[in-house]
Amino acid sequence: MDANDRLANRILQEQDEVLATLQLVHDDEELSQRLYEQLVDLLIEGMFLDLRRQHLDGRLTRTDYVSELARLADSCRQAGLLPLASRQR
Repeated sequence: MDANDRLANRILQEQDEVLATLQLVHDDEELSQRLYEQLVDLLIEGMFLDLRRQHLDGRLTRTDYVSELARLADSCRQAGLLPLASRQR
């Protein structure tokens, strides 16, 4: 298993943990909000990792990879999702 796969697996585990925790703390609005922010960060990170995996697997050329990275980053920025909320604290 390479580093990209290990990171992707860690992100999936963290997503599962956040989703499970959200069910337990649904009455705590502040904690729920922080967990939702963390979940969004993990989902975004997963999208970037998926693009890298596609490039590493040869499904995206380097040019297409760079183009897709820029498109994804721009879309996330326009939606207010970059920089990642968890990195701003």
